[in-house]
Order: sequence, then structure tokens, then C-alpha cells
Amino acid sequence: MLIDKIVKVYLEKDKFFVGQLKGVSEDSNLILNNVKNEKGKTFPKMLIRSSYYHFVTVEEEPFPMQALANRIATIFSKGHVNYIDDQNIISILNGKIIVDENGVRGTGPSADRVKKIYDQFNLDLEKD
Repeated sequence: MLIDKIVKVYLEKDKFFVGQLKGVSEDSNLILNNVKNEKGKTFPKMLIRSSYYHFVTVEEEPFPMQALANRIATIFSKGHVNYIDDQNIISILNGKIIVDENGVRGTGPSADRVKKIYDQFNLDLEKD
């Protein structure tokens, strides 16, 4: 769920790297793009071994997919809106419409309605 998010990787003392998480190996090694260290030095790509860092935090707020799923569920009958947490997507009408933080995939009047809800939800997020 953290892939493509901006993360902060904490090393020893006051040392850290901030970048876009592009991959995690089975051994918890991290691949970051567009990386900056605590001194502002930039690196286009970096591999950080799991033995070298202590913990990782998300620097940007994650998109509130569950809240969007709840809002969409008020329009569709019960059971037609399914939030899939591990994929961070919303499946509507058994996958005919898919919503992720980048937008709505699907066609037809129902997809158009979901797109309007999605757009309004984003506007509401910007106001907060």
C-alpha cells in the first residue's frame, strides 16, 4: 500500500532519506526514486538495505479510500460497493467500475455517476 507514496526512511541519529517508494524486496530492502537526504542532496534512485534503516513513515496523507467507498455506497444498493483494502481500490457492481486514487475506470451511466461523486469528494478534500 505504500508503493508510489512519498516516504521518509530513518537511519541512525538525525539521518534520513525522503523519496518515492518504488519497491520493497522480500528482505525489506527499499527502492526509492527522487531521493533527498537530510542535507538536501538529491539522488535519482536509491536502494536502501533493510539492515541500514530503522523505520519508514509516509510523508503524504494517504487518499481516504474507505471514506470515498462509504460515500459511493450511499448511492448504490447494499453489497454493490466493495472496498479492497490490500489493493486500495473500490470495486463497484462486481468490478464493472473500479475506483482508485487516480480516478474512475468504467463506462455507462453508473460510471458517470461515480465519477461525479469522485470529483466532488476530491473538491471536498481540497477545502479541508
